Amino acid sequence: MPPHPLTSLRDALRARFGSLSLSARLLIAASAVLVVFMLLTGAGLEQAFERSAFQSQRARLEGLVYALLAAADTTPRGSLSVATAALPDSRLTHVDSGLEAVIFDARGVAIWHSPSLSDPLPAVTAPPVGTSMLTQADGRFVFAYGVNWYGNRKKARRFTLALIEDQTDYLAQLATYRQSLWVALGAASAVLVLLQMFLLRWSLSPLRHLAVEVRQIESGKRDHIERVYPAELLPLTQNLNTMISTERSQLVRYRNALGDLAHSLKTPLAVLRGVAEASTTPHEFREQIEDPIARMEHIAGYQLHRAAAAGRRALSERVALAPLAGKVLEALTKVYADRGLELRNAIDPELRLRADEGDLYEIVGNLADNACKWARHTVILSATAGTQAIITAEDDGPGFPDGAEKLLERGVRADTHVSGQGIGLATIHDIVQLSGGQIKIGRSDTLGGARISVHWPN
Repeated sequence: MPPHPLTSLRDALRARFGSLSLSARLLIAASAVLVVFMLLTGAGLEQAFERSAFQSQRARLEGLVYALLAAADTTPRGSLSVATAALPDSRLTHVDSGLEAVIFDARGVAIWHSPSLSDPLPAVTAPPVGTSMLTQADGRFVFAYGVNWYGNRKKARRFTLALIEDQTDYLAQLATYRQSLWVALGAASAVLVLLQMFLLRWSLSPLRHLAVEVRQIESGKRDHIERVYPAELLPLTQNLNTMISTERSQLVRYRNALGDLAHSLKTPLAVLRGVAEASTTPHEFREQIEDPIARMEHIAGYQLHRAAAAGRRALSERVALAPLAGKVLEALTKVYADRGLELRNAIDPELRLRADEGDLYEIVGNLADNACKWARHTVILSATAGTQAIITAEDDGPGFPDGAEKLLERGVRADTHVSGQGIGLATIHDIVQLSGGQIKIGRSDTLGGARISVHWPN
């Protein structure tokens, strides 16, 4: 079933605008409201001005009609006319002046017109006596006024006085007003948008300062939030400081306790190991206790490594991976000096990961050590970064056997003839899982041996 168009539109808008900052969202919303307000205001003012200009035009033409009536006189035949010298507006005496006057009788026949008449007469509707009508036709105003004229007779005669005026000046006045209006509203909108930008920047400055402090905490430049923030942000900053302090103190307590535990276990295990290896210990007894002692040492070591993992800490600083890997490879070069292995550090010197440094040492150290144990000549450490950082160790050894995923379980080893406790990969597997990542095991396309990749959230 195809998705609803509104659903598709909503998803598209989320994808397009979902990552906008708060300041951008507020500015866009405020600007949209401002634009709508200015458009409605401009349209309202424009319509109000047009109505006012139209009424003004009507009042002016009505005044001219009254002036014509005052100057009108009855002809010997009983018709109505206006002497040229008595015309109330000089434009009525000039051809093509844009203002014309006409008097119609009851049958609608023109019985008089001003000297300015040159264009064909438009259709004129006779209004009731004593009323007027203003219409627009062919780019001209037509103002008609109905009147009963008695003159020297007792019986009134019906006439219609019409004024015809060109709309050019009227339309030019409207266009000038529209231009001035929209220029003024545009300038006011620009000023208001700039003012909004300034106010938004000032209003959101505490959030920007807080973001800067959080980034400084992540980079290790400070250990807590120091600024005094508005009341709305104060609970957040206080809780962040409490969380940071609590997390760090807990980590220190855990590691101190684990160190004490390691020292506490070391002595009794050493005594048991000494008893097992003593020449006076019967061979049968030695065989019986050596395996439990080894298992105790393995289990203690595994659990200590697992519990010491920091996992994914909040607001942790980023650690440069290449120098850390360099130290690990330098140490392993000495450990495996007799084998003449080539250990390559192919990690970008600029790559930094947000992780506990101890966890990274544990991961890189176990990956590199495992590769060195199986490599014939070459070991390569590399890393890439994106939404996830991928730390990879490759070697040119025989590679992993079938069912290699079992090597991530505690105590499982690929070959018992190679020294080790079988907890290295299991330890880093627990650390990576604790941080929300994963480990992938396969064959190296570059060297042909084993390839272990740690996918770490970045």
